[in-house]
Amino acid sequence: MSEHSSSARWGQPLSGFIAFIVLLGIALISWIVLASPAGIFKLYEHPFIEFLAWMILVGLWQTIIFGNWPFQKLAPLQRGLVQIVINIAATYVIIYGVFQSWLGKTILPLWSVEALVARGIPHETAIEYTGGAITMFVLMGFFTYAFWTILFGKWPWAGKLTQPALGLAEWSITTVVTLFAYGSLIYPFYVAVALKQPVAAAAPWWGAVDGVAHLNWVVGIWEWAIVYLFMTANIWAGKPWNLVKKQPWSGLFGLVSIFVLSYITVHVILMGMGAVWGAVDPKAADGPASLAWRYYHCASIAGFTLFPFLIWNHYFDNWPQKWGTAVGWVVRTVGVFVLAAIGYFLYYALSDSVFGLKPELSNHVNKPLVWLFWAIIPLLFNDWFMEKVPFYKPAGAVYSTNKGNNKTKGM
Repeated sequence: MSEHSSSARWGQPLSGFIAFIVLLGIALISWIVLASPAGIFKLYEHPFIEFLAWMILVGLWQTIIFGNWPFQKLAPLQRGLVQIVINIAATYVIIYGVFQSWLGKTILPLWSVEALVARGIPHETAIEYTGGAITMFVLMGFFTYAFWTILFGKWPWAGKLTQPALGLAEWSITTVVTLFAYGSLIYPFYVAVALKQPVAAAAPWWGAVDGVAHLNWVVGIWEWAIVYLFMTANIWAGKPWNLVKKQPWSGLFGLVSIFVLSYITVHVILMGMGAVWGAVDPKAADGPASLAWRYYHCASIAGFTLFPFLIWNHYFDNWPQKWGTAVGWVVRTVGVFVLAAIGYFLYYALSDSVFGLKPELSNHVNKPLVWLFWAIIPLLFNDWFMEKVPFYKPAGAVYSTNKGNNKTKGM
């Protein structure tokens, strides 16, 4: 993958603010056109969420795993155009060719609308089940396809293989991990809900562990794990997991620590929700009184950190750098959470007027993660594919196989 040697075109913080306004503006305009129920195409929530999720995951494959091979030597704007076209085409083929038409009809009916309809499930319900199941594969993949680079530094192949062999080796092992995660954390719940086989999953194993049998238990904890993983690659600059120097122990230390931290974070947030909204109502199916909703809302809260820590790292050069490593780490971490809280309140205040969504705390009518994932796509694609042009002046990119333990550029 590329290690950019570039400089902010207009200095800092002006370049960062310009990038922030432009990239967020692109996301908002395209949202209003494509997704908003008050817009032109009205693609919210399905199939929009599946498509945007896969665009990010395919982009992760292109850049983090394959280092933009074989287009890494193209000029930034040319590479950006080529990679975006490939990304959109690959996303379409994966969703409608691989998952829905091939795998869904031959291996897993859960991934095919037609297969579910043939089982007697209403068409609209089948769209929701299939869209959710395919999106959940991506949710697993956001972590499982990236952790090997971010935490393990592409061990043991770094410095030994070049692209595309390096990417194929990493993609292969992370695909196995992804399938294992999906099979153990996602599939059991959908078997009970969509395929009506309660014997197989009436009480998924996590129900016995934490007393919550709903899929949102997984979603809440997993989304926070994704956030902490990419905070590691961005504003945390590999810290503190790189205190352990040797692989694979450094990676294992980070991996275990991230999931422990995610579990603790979710339960702290749940305590806060209990203080604000009171006790859970076992009969509630949606809204703040529902335990399933609260777990999903934990994931939504995690999502509000995405744009802040990505823009902070990529377009504000991870300021502050001169205040000391520990002080800078704390300032960036606290700053991201403060900005996430501000974004949270702004989102619900503007849901109706800007996003075309009902400003309700409901998983059925307003899922902030759909917008939050969409918002980061222009930012990620500009950084991943285009070396942050035009906001930065590229001085040439050095392409490596990530020989260091944690010296990798993540999301």
